Amino acid sequence: MNFQPLTLREIGAFRPLFQKLTSRTCDYTVGSMFMWRDFFHIEYALEKGALFSRLRIEEGNGHYYLPVSDDVEGALQRLIGERTEEEPLRFWTIPEEYVPLFTRTGRVVSITEQPDLFDYLYQAEDLAGLKGKRYSGQRNQISQFKRGCDAWEFRPMEKEDIGRVTGFFKEHYLDTASDGAWERKENEGVLEVLEHFDAYGMQGGVLTADGAVAGFSLHEIIGDTMYTHIEKADRRVKGAYQMLVNQAAAAFAGEGVLYINREEDMGDPGLSASKKSYHPLELLKKYVIEIT
Repeated sequence: MNFQPLTLREIGAFRPLFQKLTSRTCDYTVGSMFMWRDFFHIEYALEKGALFSRLRIEEGNGHYYLPVSDDVEGALQRLIGERTEEEPLRFWTIPEEYVPLFTRTGRVVSITEQPDLFDYLYQAEDLAGLKGKRYSGQRNQISQFKRGCDAWEFRPMEKEDIGRVTGFFKEHYLDTASDGAWERKENEGVLEVLEHFDAYGMQGGVLTADGAVAGFSLHEIIGDTMYTHIEKADRRVKGAYQMLVNQAAAAFAGEGVLYINREEDMGDPGLSASKKSYHPLELLKKYVIEIT
């Protein structure tokens, strides 16, 4: 197969292909794959309607993603048949529902859970309504947000908002970022999405308080699931994050959107606690699989 580096030019070709998968995990979306393409050195090959992609987590440590096709099992068999490596083929972030395709090959060496990469999946109506005792904490935070300003607004992001939103992000996140490679790459990805807003084609929302940007979020909708790729709020403003989560769900969920994927916690205890506080419907499991 003729693999080549992934660039923004391929977004248009990839977008309809991701509709073919039944998984609700975030890895097989435009936002996840393209925002992180340089960090993971992602390469791809498109052959006979099937998408094959691979990444390199460390130098010399290559993994493949799940093939994307109308016939995923057939594409997997083709990849196995065309292999040239002597070492086992390694696959990354394989959704739980696709694991049987690998076991049916009879060539599995190992199947390992990736708990830090499990996705948090929610009922859209839960985040839009925040009803019941279990969401009392979020409602209290939202009340504090409303009491802290004279006027607030949440509205869809338009191209004319990009400059203000970018300025907000640079001030509150980019200028205070740590030296960690992961955080640096995430920040680069956020700026790229804002710069190429039309190409990425995400749904965006802007939260303002007394006319100033207090937060923004960017989402991708595939089938019945909305993927929250970017969610940034002013950490100095009480309730800004809770308001952002609630208002984005209320604005963009509906019209067939039943679920919201707020992605993984990367093993961060604080992020894990925050995501769990919204009471996910389930954690979507992913696996590293090795086959001979």
